[in-house]
Amino acid sequence: MTKNNSFRITNKLPLWLAIPAVLIVAGLVLFFVLGFQPSATIADSKSLVITHDSYVNISEDLQDRFLDVCRGEIDEAGLQFIDVDVAETETGGQAEFRFSPETENGTLETLKTNILAALAADEELQRGLYDGTLHDNVSQYANDYIWRAAISGAVALVIAFVYVAVRYRFSMGLSALIGGIADVALMLALVLILRIPVTTTLAAAAILAVLYSVLVSCVTFGKMRSLLKSEEYASMPSADAMESAAHAAVRPVLVIGIAAAVIFALLSAFCGAAVRAGTLPVVCAVAASTFSGTLLTPSLAAAFGACGDNMRAKREEKAKLLRQQEEAARAQKRSAAAKKD
Repeated sequence: MTKNNSFRITNKLPLWLAIPAVLIVAGLVLFFVLGFQPSATIADSKSLVITHDSYVNISEDLQDRFLDVCRGEIDEAGLQFIDVDVAETETGGQAEFRFSPETENGTLETLKTNILAALAADEELQRGLYDGTLHDNVSQYANDYIWRAAISGAVALVIAFVYVAVRYRFSMGLSALIGGIADVALMLALVLILRIPVTTTLAAAAILAVLYSVLVSCVTFGKMRSLLKSEEYASMPSADAMESAAHAAVRPVLVIGIAAAVIFALLSAFCGAAVRAGTLPVVCAVAASTFSGTLLTPSLAAAFGACGDNMRAKREEKAKLLRQQEEAARAQKRSAAAKKD
């Protein structure tokens, strides 16, 4: 079957390695020169963080009261916040209100003082210890999201490696692991090169890149396993079987990948900046995973399979040589014994 394929996917491994390598190097250069592009709603903002240290055993109603008091003081000041992020801490919790970058620091300092005074004076909230901090242009959020993406991608990679190695072969699991690492790196490189704003969806896109790549790899590996079990391919080298599997799987995978990328691209084009910031990393993840799953991972698996075939051939050749030497030694002994007789 493979001899009818004029274009052999698995023979182009150096090319499939060079393409992401060039993009990743370009992304690294941009990372050290410009860094990631933070989201407009996060980086281009000022944050007022109000913390409370007595909410470990306080009811949900009092936590809502805490937020209501903060919002009431913001309304009285005639300000509007972009969004609010509520989180728990070791001793209580915090509410982070983000404002537009045009908001004066003095205005926010006054607001902080008013909020803390209102919280201390509230009869329901007098048990609390409150504090407030002001952050100007908080670029650390972008770094937090990058770390989340890295950790999430690493966990997904380990799970994917174990699954593919157990279900198929260790060499296939290794191929999926390398392909998954390349997916995440290539996705981040595309985010850097295209200057896509970094949001919390970057972590989800990193996981999607790994899972989609593993899904595509499993389609190819499953096809290869079925081919190797058939009589037609029983004696075929694993590299040729992988080539046939890659060609059999590439069309449906490309159709799914292109359809998903087009859908997310349309969402990015027509659904506003907020949706665009969330969907563009997903488009990059789908593109990277489609490339890796259809071209890079099968080529790696074919290369590992060819190495395995060569090692087995060498072992068989060595065993054959040993058998010949043993037969020659036995023949010499028989000849010597016949001469004595």
